[in-house]
Amino acid sequence: MNSKQRVLTTLDHQIPDRMPLDIWTSDPIKTSLCRYYGVDDFEDVLQCLGIDIRSVWPAEPPWKLVDPNKGIREDPWGIRWKLLAGMLQPISHPLAEARSVSDVEDYSPPAVSRFDFDGLREQCAKWRQYALILRDPGPYSTCAMRIAMFLRGMEQFMLDITMNPDLALAIIAKVEAYFLELNRHILEAVGALVDIYFIADDTGTESSLMMSPAMIRQFVHPSLEKFVRQGHAYGLKVMYHNEGAIRPLIPDYVKMGIDILNPVQVLLPGMDPASLKEDFGDKLCFHGGMELKILSPVTGGTPERVSAEVTRLKETLGQGGGYILSTVNKITPDAPLEQTVANIVAMYETAHAVGTYR
Repeated sequence: MNSKQRVLTTLDHQIPDRMPLDIWTSDPIKTSLCRYYGVDDFEDVLQCLGIDIRSVWPAEPPWKLVDPNKGIREDPWGIRWKLLAGMLQPISHPLAEARSVSDVEDYSPPAVSRFDFDGLREQCAKWRQYALILRDPGPYSTCAMRIAMFLRGMEQFMLDITMNPDLALAIIAKVEAYFLELNRHILEAVGALVDIYFIADDTGTESSLMMSPAMIRQFVHPSLEKFVRQGHAYGLKVMYHNEGAIRPLIPDYVKMGIDILNPVQVLLPGMDPASLKEDFGDKLCFHGGMELKILSPVTGGTPERVSAEVTRLKETLGQGGGYILSTVNKITPDAPLEQTVANIVAMYETAHAVGTYR
């Protein structure tokens, strides 16, 4: 099997030759892995690790540099960002002062014409032997509530949900319409060449849900259902990224027809991998599972501990197929890079050693 066949077999709930592999990581870790393998291009690292998935997304002009000294950039939405602890974080919000639905209606999202859809076809042709996922390398993968929070500010948006729900819904509607239009252009260009439609919204915390299930169903799920239908209309599998202890919502995802759940934070309440597999494994595939708390040397990660966890994930989430091993989020440089790299290498070497099915 090549990588595309391996992933598609898994997503059809059939047993592949081995457990498919993916990786999410940050630029400093990419540089360290290139150094470890003696290569200049991270694509060569992906081949060394045996990664089966490639993310594709249309290129766009670079964000405007607002403050070179502080590294602050402004994106096309008017949101300003700064790199903090290896991750981009929003620091200003263009709808922070909105007081009414009409204020939101006066705001215009960026034009989708700024994207290079022709170049996206070239990306897909380059990586045609891999499973291809439509996923923005930055913070702008398809979503509804997440970018609504960026536009408004997370704290204020959460207050709006309770105290000014019409305003919150108006912001969500702006974001939803934008992504439905953008994805229509993308899918018209490469829908026959890609495999997975990716959606990302975080409604969980490390202990429970960010808000009540009823609120999530009111504010998030209507947009999510539209995105799922759009992906399926083009014959794609749909992956939903939702961090946290989200088990109470998983039956909703099954009912919507979501195909792949990511990132599966198996150390959180209700997210035990064996239980998830038993209850939902015939309906959902799982992607992720390798917690950064296990991978990071700062929280006790060692090659031996990582290897043991890979084996556990293969024997639970990976039992009978239906599982793609990956980190649950981008690996950040929060420890000596040499130790982190050793743990990453152990993760994928173990995956190849124990991940075969036949």
